[in-house]
Amino acid sequence: MDKLIPNIILSKPQLGENIGSSARAMKNFGIDKLRLINPRDGWPNNSAYAISAGADDVLNKTTVYRTLEEATKDISLLFATTARKRVIGTKSLSVFEAIEKCFDHSLDGGDTAFLFGPEQSGLSNDDVVQADYTISIPLNKNFSSLNLSQAVLLICWEWNKAKMLFQKQDHNSTQVNKKLKKSTELSNVGDREYFYKQLDDLLNKSGFFYSKEMAPVVKRNIRSLFNRASLTHQDLRTLHGIIRSLSGSSNRT
Repeated sequence: MDKLIPNIILSKPQLGENIGSSARAMKNFGIDKLRLINPRDGWPNNSAYAISAGADDVLNKTTVYRTLEEATKDISLLFATTARKRVIGTKSLSVFEAIEKCFDHSLDGGDTAFLFGPEQSGLSNDDVVQADYTISIPLNKNFSSLNLSQAVLLICWEWNKAKMLFQKQDHNSTQVNKKLKKSTELSNVGDREYFYKQLDDLLNKSGFFYSKEMAPVVKRNIRSLFNRASLTHQDLRTLHGIIRSLSGSSNRT
């Protein structure tokens, strides 16, 4: 069943207390895969352990990364949580829809993750555009303020409900193991990031980004376009072939 468990990724968390509270929320629902990106106060953090209320095992397994690209290179389905609607092209799902997709994707052998931003500012548009989907939690429109660990708890709670429903359907471990074979079709975030960098390089050389001011927006839109296509490994091989061909044509002119 370990393959079903999603990763929880905290990007640039500011307070050790929120990391510890998030680990506590995760352990309550059987989730123990925590990743941190550039925690402000470093890692390990005594404040995180002090407030985790016994979730030391989750914190001990925590892995730390320098960048979002490093933290998600093996993830084939990434959800970005956001408190507000974004207009950058990444498809938005309800919490229920996201958990359903997460569970189905895990059963097909893919690695999944939920991404949470810093307490004060949340995720940047550049972070969000790397995700396959965004999740917007419906809150009081006059007061939409969740603590980081509360947001983590909500996602973990919904995932646990899906897990219990799955278990009630009388799937035995043999059936689960047959379903949990590693899919070779699903591209992961790391592979897609490599493709985007190759594409950016080609477009830069061709003069496609003629406006320096608009270039970041255009790049985000291009990423969103490809992310919505749910690229497989074969798709990426084809796209890399196109880039090689165009690069060769460009070099011959």
